Amino acid sequence: MKLILCFSAVVAGAVCAVPASAQTAGAFMNNPAFRDPPPARCMSTLDMQRCAAHDLRVADAQMTARYASLRGRLQPAAQQKLLAEQRAWLTSRDRDCLARGNSGGSMASLAIAQCWIKATKARATTLGARLPQASTPARLLPPAAFVGRWRGGEGTYLKITHQDSGFVIDNQWGLDANMRGKFIGKVTPAGLSFRRNGVTETLRPSKGNAINRSALAGKSDCLMVSRDEGYCRY
Repeated sequence: MKLILCFSAVVAGAVCAVPASAQTAGAFMNNPAFRDPPPARCMSTLDMQRCAAHDLRVADAQMTARYASLRGRLQPAAQQKLLAEQRAWLTSRDRDCLARGNSGGSMASLAIAQCWIKATKARATTLGARLPQASTPARLLPPAAFVGRWRGGEGTYLKITHQDSGFVIDNQWGLDANMRGKFIGKVTPAGLSFRRNGVTETLRPSKGNAINRSALAGKSDCLMVSRDEGYCRY
């Protein structure tokens, strides 16, 4: 009876809303009866199918974009392999989801459509995971992590201030007279870097127990240059 009514509608010039159980995912989302924009409220069975077709088009567009991006990065042989994989997936998507409509009923088509949407989103995620991932910019520590007074034991210390030109580091790193100076530092992903006697050094947050200085043991707010040089806030 449904097929007769549908045929009559087509003859009369109307658009026929074929249920999902009678077509593939591609035919369902491109059915003229379900064209955009979707209804504001998905209340009736027909409106729910229109909403589902819209959601499927959105998911399919994302999946297609990721497929194209991945394919464009592959060599010809790998492109053919990906194409065969995608075709097999499309076939299995229709087969597996259409099986959900075997029980019939007015909600069978919606169950099939929701299955297509879920499967397509999952495929988009799978393809996206195979694309090169953009690296996350390293987080820079705020000035407060370095500014202040720091002691290293045995007369060594740091006094760090922050100015427009950068960080000013007043440093006594040893007992000899030539082991004291002021340096300009800059925050990098590794820590607070500065040039000292022609060598680039980096102060990075640490714990006192990580530094070979008994005076710093047990302290939690420290800066470390190396295992043998570090300073803790006071």
